Amino acid sequence: MIKEKNNYLRGEELKGKRKVEIYGGRAGYNSVAFTGERYQSMSRFQNRKITTAVRLKRENKKITIILSKIPFVRSFSMVIDLIAEYWRRFLVVVIVSLLMEFFFIERSNSLFLYTIPLNGLEMLLGLLVIAGLIIKISPIGAYHAAEHKAFSAYEKNLNLTLENVRHQPRTHSSCGTNLVISYLICFSILFMLFNETIWIYLVGWAIGFELWKKEPKVIWDLIVVIGKVTQYIFFTSKPQNKHLLVAIEALTELEKEELANED
Repeated sequence: MIKEKNNYLRGEELKGKRKVEIYGGRAGYNSVAFTGERYQSMSRFQNRKITTAVRLKRENKKITIILSKIPFVRSFSMVIDLIAEYWRRFLVVVIVSLLMEFFFIERSNSLFLYTIPLNGLEMLLGLLVIAGLIIKISPIGAYHAAEHKAFSAYEKNLNLTLENVRHQPRTHSSCGTNLVISYLICFSILFMLFNETIWIYLVGWAIGFELWKKEPKVIWDLIVVIGKVTQYIFFTSKPQNKHLLVAIEALTELEKEELANED
């Protein structure tokens, strides 16, 4: 998923007429979506054909806008918005976490002769690997890679042809995976210094989010390298033509709508 970060991602209009801002993108089981300044587009591959829907962006609530301007607090505002929008995916994560705790946390259980004790850091890494494997073996991985490839071509002001998009890297420096890596690094450091307490989950997230938001040169290059490796191994797979065409269609239709309704 290309991260949503105001005034950070900026693509060139294909024929050089004007600039169109792209704020984020995401991949689904059979879809790719992009978000622009005023509109969101989503292209799906169903019944051997591509269908695209473009709609106005959902406006942020006033409280969200206010909280998004407060350092450290804004990280939790983003979580609330994501849970509200993707509650089904969040529910899956919660269920997987509870199952991992049930089977692997060290405790007395008459049904299991042996259990594997896991601490909080190992649990987070386990969740990351499980999520990565699910994405990797499902179509989501291919659509995620196609999303990155299409946007990379767009950033370079290339025509969005199948050939141009195919030759782009399937990892991207602006992928939301980097936020996850930033959080894991902060959490790991706090975990080693203070052991496992509930507050390090919250503080680690707040610090990790600020690193992701501000991208300090000293550490961000390292985070991006780790993030790209993680993307390649776990969160993307080699896309086929149909995956690339879906991403191209979503980005092209979004651009058309933004330009057709410019002020």
